[in-house]
Amino acid sequence: MWSWISVAVSGLISISAFENNKLKYALFFKAVSLALLLSITVTQSAAFSAPVLWVTVGLSSALVGDSLHLLRFRPKACFGAFLLAQLFYSKAFWVQISGSIVWWLPALLIATSIVAFFLLLPQLDTLIFPVTIMGIMLLQMTWAAGEVWLKLPSSASLAGFIGSLLLMLSALLLAIHDYRRPLPLGQYLISGSYLLAQGLIVASVVLLP
Repeated sequence: MWSWISVAVSGLISISAFENNKLKYALFFKAVSLALLLSITVTQSAAFSAPVLWVTVGLSSALVGDSLHLLRFRPKACFGAFLLAQLFYSKAFWVQISGSIVWWLPALLIATSIVAFFLLLPQLDTLIFPVTIMGIMLLQMTWAAGEVWLKLPSSASLAGFIGSLLLMLSALLLAIHDYRRPLPLGQYLISGSYLLAQGLIVASVVLLP
């Protein structure tokens, strides 16, 4: 319990420090929050299974991406690190799936994503390609998490699905905040939903039997 509270407190301090342009503190406490999530993943899981392994690798990649993002350093490497994190999280969900696929879920996700894409299209300009790639990666990750929940309904699979949806929401809020219009308390909403998403994805493997 205390480890989860520590994650939340570190995340809030990081967001506040970033808002006040204290990048060193923001970077340190963001790293602390993700490192704590890493520790929770490794130490509180019932077994070091394939989903646990992929989430651990994904968190490590997210830590690199967050550090580069806060430092505004090597944007291409930052983008690549976030893509890898989503790919690894996706793998953690896909390895839990067997049997037939539920096709209405990806159809619904694709339809929603297309609407969001065209709403943001006038502001994207040269960012169309990276935004499209990121959107596809998030979409298939959420599809995988949703498939796990539909096939193996439990608190763990529900946490993973909600976490994936929140990660999509965080990316959408970031796009609106940066390219359409600034949102009230935008940084808190974006970073808060992002950290909560990471925490729920960790919970989805920690709660596995």
